[in-house]
Amino acid sequence: MVIKFDFNKRDIVMMAAFLALMVLSGFLWLAGIVVGAIFHGILWGIILVTAAIVIGKKYTILILGLIYTIINVSLANMYGGALAGLNTFAGALVLELIIQMASPYASDLKLDLIGIFLFGLVSRTTYALIIIYIYGMVLPLWAIIGLILPHLITFPIGGYLGYKIGNKVKNVIESV
Repeated sequence: MVIKFDFNKRDIVMMAAFLALMVLSGFLWLAGIVVGAIFHGILWGIILVTAAIVIGKKYTILILGLIYTIINVSLANMYGGALAGLNTFAGALVLELIIQMASPYASDLKLDLIGIFLFGLVSRTTYALIIIYIYGMVLPLWAIIGLILPHLITFPIGGYLGYKIGNKVKNVIESV
C-alpha cells in the first residue's frame, strides 16, 4: 500500500492556519477546568471537521494530529507530561480512518459525527491511561470519568457545528 500526499501550497497554508487554531484553542484551559472541559471539545470538533471538509484531502486530519503531537511532545506543555501529547495522534488516527469512509472525504455528517465522537473517546482515554499508568497518578474513578465523559458530548457538538461551518467555508472558497 502506497500512501500518496497530494497537498498543494494552498492546502499546506490552510493546514497551518488550522494548526494555529488548534494551538490557540489550548489557551482556553486558562479559564479553568470547567470552562476547558466544556469548550475544548466544541472548539476542537469545529476545527477538525472544518479542516477536513475545507481541505478535503485524505490524511489531512492525520497530518494535523501528527504535527500537533510533535509540538506537544517536544514542548511538554501538557498537564500530565510530554507523553500525554500522544493522545492527539491516537484520536486523529481513529478520526482519519472514519472520515475516509465517506466519498468525497469528510462529506458525510453521520461519519463525521461518529469519527469526532471516537476522537474524543480515544484521545481522552489515551490521556487518562498515560497519566495513570506511565506517570503513576492515582485518580479516583469519578475523576477518570470526568476526564473522559464531557468530551463525549462536546466533541460531537463541535463536529456538527464544524460540518455546517466547513461546508459554508468550502462553498465560499470554491466560488472565489
